[in-house]
Amino acid sequence: MAGVDHQGQGLGTEMRVALLHLAFVELGAAFARSASFTDNHASLAVSRKLGYEPDGLSRDVLDGRVVESQYLRLSRQVWNSQKHLPVTVSGLADCAAFFGIDDHATASDPARAL
Repeated sequence: MAGVDHQGQGLGTEMRVALLHLAFVELGAAFARSASFTDNHASLAVSRKLGYEPDGLSRDVLDGRVVESQYLRLSRQVWNSQKHLPVTVSGLADCAAFFGIDDHATASDPARAL
C-alpha cells in the first residue's frame, strides 16, 4: 500500500502531536520549527491545525526547478494553551544521553540538565 492510501485519516496529526509532546513536555523545548513545500497543502494544514505560525519562506532549486518552502514555528506557550490527544512516553531514560539530558531528568523535573 502506498502512503497516499493512508492520508486523510489523522495519522500524520497524531504522529506530530506525539513528537511535539516529547519536545515540549518531556524535553522542555521552547519552540518547534517545521517546513513544507508551499504546494503541500495537507502538511501545511496539519501545521496550522496544531498552532504553527508562518516563520519565513525560502526558494531553492530541486531537480532543476525553483521550489518554495514555507517555514513554520510553534512556541511552547501556544502548545500549552491547546488541548491535545493524550500521549504516554516510556523509555526516555534509556535514551536520555541522545537528547543531552541526564538519565533521571525530564522537563517536569527541576533538576533536569538540558
